[in-house]
Amino acid sequence: MHYPSSPNENAPDTLGGSEDAPLYKQEVESEEEKRAFVPEKLPLWLRQKNPWIQLVVMLGLYIIHLLFLSKKGWDISKKLAPPDRGRFDAIGLDTISGLLVVIVSFVIRKMAGLKLIPNLFDVSNPPWEVPSRTHDKLGVTTLLLFLAYLASGYAAVFCEQLLLLLSFYGVPLTVASLRAWKVLLGHLIWVYMAVKILGNRLEPFFPPKGSWIKWRWRSNWLWWVIGGYYASGLLFNIADSVNQWILPSSLFNDESVVSKLVKPENNDLFAMAIGAIGPCITAPVFEEVLYRGYLLPALATMMPIRYAIPLSSVLFAVHHLNIGSIIPLTVLGWAWALLYAHSRNLLVTILIHALWNSRVFLGSLLGL
Repeated sequence: MHYPSSPNENAPDTLGGSEDAPLYKQEVESEEEKRAFVPEKLPLWLRQKNPWIQLVVMLGLYIIHLLFLSKKGWDISKKLAPPDRGRFDAIGLDTISGLLVVIVSFVIRKMAGLKLIPNLFDVSNPPWEVPSRTHDKLGVTTLLLFLAYLASGYAAVFCEQLLLLLSFYGVPLTVASLRAWKVLLGHLIWVYMAVKILGNRLEPFFPPKGSWIKWRWRSNWLWWVIGGYYASGLLFNIADSVNQWILPSSLFNDESVVSKLVKPENNDLFAMAIGAIGPCITAPVFEEVLYRGYLLPALATMMPIRYAIPLSSVLFAVHHLNIGSIIPLTVLGWAWALLYAHSRNLLVTILIHALWNSRVFLGSLLGL
């Protein structure tokens, strides 16, 4: 899917002289975008733009990571850490492969004539454009989104009561499937309300008329996705190890709702399938639209982007309501914000997010 843009992305294309009415055209990738991850010196098969071929290759490399890299490791001395604080008995191949991806990305950036290490705190030319007429609406819009999130929790409880009533009249519902339906319905209600709020208050917000989000299906997104996914594994593993060092072990003992969805009672596969719909399909799209598509640009109108990126990342982590995962999820949020900003394509982080969440459910299903 193409998004239109003006010939000069720093100067918004306008209709009738108003910067709030963008004139959308076929988007052409800038020279930096084309060179950033796929320099022309690379062979054609490495810079293939057919999105369906990219999708097949992406799934193949994801399966390798899921079935092999994330389950194998190199043993190291257990003396590096007490047995109850951090997992230092082995370094996983997913961590090593993530490190190799980072090194290769440095080489590719050098080949492309770009700075070896991109700025991790700032973006000079972000992919979004927030119309000035919406600036005074952002505070109320954010408040409405927060209230909608709270309301969806009450809606989920209401759905649970309806489901209990249905089970009373003979509809077959197990404890696990009841929980999965409750979480899914509450999530979908939250998504519906948030989409309506964004679409109505910031119209046009969504593509193709909105300028908030860049999303390109027919572009070189494959290596951004795979590179970002593999590197995310490295960053998460490092952050998770630090997390276990500095936080008390009692914070990791409580079983979360997500863990119950991943491992339902009696290995209820139907409940697991229902529970996977939100995290693996709808949440990656919605959360990327919400946090990288709306919140990050909105914060960037109120503060320098070097502050907006870490703040949006912390809020992304807090939203998951798991204090034991605050540090790793903040690191992921930061990495995905930078990936979106530099790839200029929200599809990249949506796919990474979907692969990341799917890994948890597939790992449980396959007993990995």
